[in-house]
Amino acid sequence: MRHQFLLLTACLLATAATAQRRSVGSTLLLPEVQTELALTGDDYALLGVRGPISTGTFQGTTLEQVGLNLGYERFWNEKWSGGATLRSDFYKVERDGGSRNGLYTNLTPELFVRHWNTLGGFNFRQRLGVEVFVPTEEGAESRGITRLRLDLDRVFPLGTSLALRPRISYEAAAYLRLQRDELEEKERVIDFGSLRGEIGVRVSPHFDFTPWVASQTTYINALVQTDANGNVTGGGRTNLITPVVGLDLRFTFFKGGSVFERRQLPTQH
Repeated sequence: MRHQFLLLTACLLATAATAQRRSVGSTLLLPEVQTELALTGDDYALLGVRGPISTGTFQGTTLEQVGLNLGYERFWNEKWSGGATLRSDFYKVERDGGSRNGLYTNLTPELFVRHWNTLGGFNFRQRLGVEVFVPTEEGAESRGITRLRLDLDRVFPLGTSLALRPRISYEAAAYLRLQRDELEEKERVIDFGSLRGEIGVRVSPHFDFTPWVASQTTYINALVQTDANGNVTGGGRTNLITPVVGLDLRFTFFKGGSVFERRQLPTQH
């Protein structure tokens, strides 16, 4: 399965590299507070709250959003683990200067497996998940999505409690597609991608924080636009890029109350 992960990753990255156009949007700020309960061994349960954030105004529409994450992961051995997450997004949409408002909730349940290995002196992980996006906003459709994430990090102890964890990750996501109508416009092989860099700072076994930056990309096939002479001026294969700046705060509690040795994942679980 490890070789299948790597082969799939190579195909996804090669496909993303063929895009013809790119558009860069405004920078998003994504703070998150997490509470992690350390269970037996490396197992854990997680509760996280994201936001609130504002994505700004586009064509008279303003979006404000708060997110809630629930998660559980069980380690079967030193190399393999698996678990489930449930993400909820609560957001308010204002259109036409506030004359039309809406409050909505999206639910995204997920099942995933993770493989843990080493590359030199670094931790090398591969995470494969399948999720279902369930919206409540009128006109939005439910879609199945598969995600593959690769990440590389290393922990550098700086004392009895203090440690640094520099890390880089890339995640590719694609809609799960069944049979397509012949007249339906073809979608890209990758629909979303995220390249993230961070430095985790462990202050104590009970608290750490992680500032991070990322480039999140939506890959689309837009309607081709031409001028009066038939020259292409826009549309087609397009990458919509959103820069992101984030800060994760994590509070860790131990089952039974006493601190014990464990292998803790980064805040991007």
